Formats: sequence, structure tokens, C-alpha cells
Amino acid sequence: MQTEGLFGQHIWRLVDQSKTHPSFHALYSFAIDDTLCTSVQQGTSPAVVRTWVHHQNIVLGNVDTKLTRLADGLAYLQECGYTPIVRNSGGAAVVLDEGVLNISLILPTTDAFADIHAGYRAMVEFIRLLLAPYGAVVDTGEVVGSYCPGDFDVSIDGRKFGGLAQRRRRGAVAVQAFLLADEGGTARAELVKRFYSISSVEGDTYPDVKPDTLASLSELLGVTISCADLQARIAEVLAEKADEVRTSVQLLPQESEEFNRNLAGMQARNPQLEI
Repeated sequence: MQTEGLFGQHIWRLVDQSKTHPSFHALYSFAIDDTLCTSVQQGTSPAVVRTWVHHQNIVLGNVDTKLTRLADGLAYLQECGYTPIVRNSGGAAVVLDEGVLNISLILPTTDAFADIHAGYRAMVEFIRLLLAPYGAVVDTGEVVGSYCPGDFDVSIDGRKFGGLAQRRRRGAVAVQAFLLADEGGTARAELVKRFYSISSVEGDTYPDVKPDTLASLSELLGVTISCADLQARIAEVLAEKADEVRTSVQLLPQESEEFNRNLAGMQARNPQLEI
């Protein structure tokens, strides 16, 4: 056990939502993260690691909603069996399926995490800790040609396996990462590339996706790595670094009212969903 805790936090709450029903849309996840931000800010919850897996969702950013032919692109995604959802954090289109583990670090924005980049750096360090047993050398920096490109893309040998976004609320921040655990990174990228092709006209702004710039961890490291494997590593890292870990799969009863408010906000952003 290290006396400094993990990122300066001695007590952690692990919310494991990595085994979910297909009806659990990503829309719920963003409402949950906002709820946990409020709890962390109010001091009713310690810092949180939350993990989540969704089935056949495409999460879009605000920039994607400005595409001229967006309705055609949404129809295409739905024809392919995907549910499109607009998130409340930055970035562009991302594929979420059973082979993608999402991680949220929810931290108080006091001291070190008042810096807007501090949460990103913490998430990158956390990912490196998770992958240390595999001997992975994780690089950061935008992978040109990837979907949802950003300064804190995480890659191995130049190919992106994950990306980061963050949602800052007064007093707390949710740093979110998607990690491609298994299956084909190229196939996911081809889906996003086709979505942009259908949704856009000349003059629209969107990432120029080159499918071979993405790969899953299983492809990159030459071993099968599932979401369950990464989840097990998260538990190991917390057990090693934190003084105390409180584990659950649900929000606390006292968080339900805040969640309902946040869910209503997410639903207002997503009138295309019938939930």
C-alpha cells in the first residue's frame, strides 16, 4: 500500500457496470457520471472509478450534430444495428460495443485537479498501470486519421486503442476513456468513416478517418484481452494503491433524484431516442 493513495485519494469507490443489459444506453452513463460528480463535489462520495460497457452504441459529440445530412447518417447507424447518442462531453463519434471498456475517473477539482489537463494525465497513468503486466508501451498524442482524435489519444506503435474526454462540473471532473479491448479496431473505424461520408457535404467539419490507424489491445499486444480482463486489473490496481475500496454496481439511493434530473437533461439532448 502506498501512503499517497491513488492520485492523492486514499478512499475510492468502484462502480462496476461492465456487465449490462443491451437496453442500458450510453445516455444513462453520462447521467450517472454527472450524478457522481455532484456526490464527489458535495463530499458524500469519495473519488470514483466507474466502468461501463454498452451494446452497439455510437456516441456522438456536439460537432457531429452540425453535419448537414446528420439525419441520413443516424438512419444508417440504426440500420446497422447501432443506437446513436449525443454525449455531454467533448469529442466526436466513438463506437461502443461489448469489446470496448469505458472507464470514468471522477475526482474533486481541488488542488492538483484544478488544472484542466491534470485529469487527462491521471487517466493516462491509470491506463499504463492497467496494462503494465502486458509489457505495453503506451504513447499519448493525437493519432491523425483516428476517430475522435485528440491530444490525449492513447496508442501503441502508432495505432490508437483508446481516447479520452472529460466533463467538468463545479467542484468535480469526470475523465472518461474508451479502451478497445478486443475485436477489430479497423472494422469500428470503417463504420465511423461511412457515417461521416453519409452525414456530410462539402464544407462540413469532421475527422478524416483512416481505419488502419485504430486497433484493439488484443490485436496490438498479440494476446486476448477482454473487458473482463481489464476490469480485473482495475480491481488489482485499486487494491494495491488505495487505502480503502468501496465496491458497488448501482448508485446509492440518495443519488436517485440527482440522477433523474441528469437523465432528463440527457434525454433532452437526444430527442431521437424513445426511452
